[in-house]
Amino acid sequence: MKFYHRINIFLGLRGTQKITSFHVQCNSSHCCCSHYVEEWISEIVARRVEQVNISLRTSHRSDLNLHELFTCTTIVNLKIEGPFELSIPYIIVLPNVKSLHIKVKVCYAVKNICNLICQSQAFELFYLKYCLAELTLVRNSRYIRLINRNQLYDIDLQYDYDYISDIMRIHRWLRINKAKVYLTVHFDMGETFSHFLHGIPHVECLSLKYCSGDIHPSMLDLPLFKNIIELRLFVKKDDSLIMELPARCPKLRVLEVNNLDDRQRSLHTISVCSLFSEACRLIEVNIKGQFT
Repeated sequence: MKFYHRINIFLGLRGTQKITSFHVQCNSSHCCCSHYVEEWISEIVARRVEQVNISLRTSHRSDLNLHELFTCTTIVNLKIEGPFELSIPYIIVLPNVKSLHIKVKVCYAVKNICNLICQSQAFELFYLKYCLAELTLVRNSRYIRLINRNQLYDIDLQYDYDYISDIMRIHRWLRINKAKVYLTVHFDMGETFSHFLHGIPHVECLSLKYCSGDIHPSMLDLPLFKNIIELRLFVKKDDSLIMELPARCPKLRVLEVNNLDDRQRSLHTISVCSLFSEACRLIEVNIKGQFT
C-alpha cells in the first residue's frame, strides 16, 4: 500500500508537467492497485499522456470506469488488461491513437470502438479480447487484415485497399470485392453459415474449413460468387460442399479440396472432368487426401 501512496505523491509533485508514458503492471493476487487506477487516470490525462499500459492480475471491483482514457486526445498507444468489466463510452475522442489493445473479462458497447476505427486514419493495430470473442485488426501500407474468432467460427479477411468502414460492419461486407477470406466453422451454424456467405458474394479468394460435419444439400442457400477465382475447401470427403460450392463460382480458376478425414497430407492431382461437368473453365484442381 505504501508503494501506491508513493505514486500519488509523485504525481502530486509533478504538478502540471507533462507525463509521456504511464505503465502499471500489478501481478499481486493479494494487494491490487485497482482502487487507485481511476484516480491515476485523471492525473495522467490532465498531463497529456501518450503511452498508457494498465495490466492488472486481479481487481477489487467487477468494473472500472476508464472513460477518461477514451477522450484523451494525446494518447498514441493504449493497452488495458485485467479481470474486470469494461464499458466503452459513447463519445470517444482519440485522434492520434495508433495502437489499441483491450483484454478484459467483459466488454460492453464494442460498437462504439468500431465506429471510432471506421472514422480514424491513424489506426495501425487494434486488438480486443473478452469472454470467448477475439478481434484483431492490422492496417499498414500493403494490406488490411481483420481476424475475428469466437467459439463458433474464425474469420480472416485480407485485402489490399483501405476500406475500414466496410470491414468493421458486417452489413457492409457486400461492398467488399478485392478480398481474400479465410473462414473456419467449428460448430454447425445452420442459417448463420448461409447468411455469412451471402455477405461476401464479391470476394476473389475464399478458403473454407468446415469442421462440424456434413451440410445437407437442403440446408444450403449458397449465393452466386461472381468474382471468385481461387477456392480452397477443407471438408470431410462426403461433404456436399465439394460439389455445391464450386458450381456457384462461374469464374473459378483454381480449386483445392482438402479431406479432413484423411491423415495423409499427400497431394493428388486428378482429372477435372471426373468431378465437375463444367471443369473446362478450371486451370488447376488439387485434391489433398483420399476421396474414394
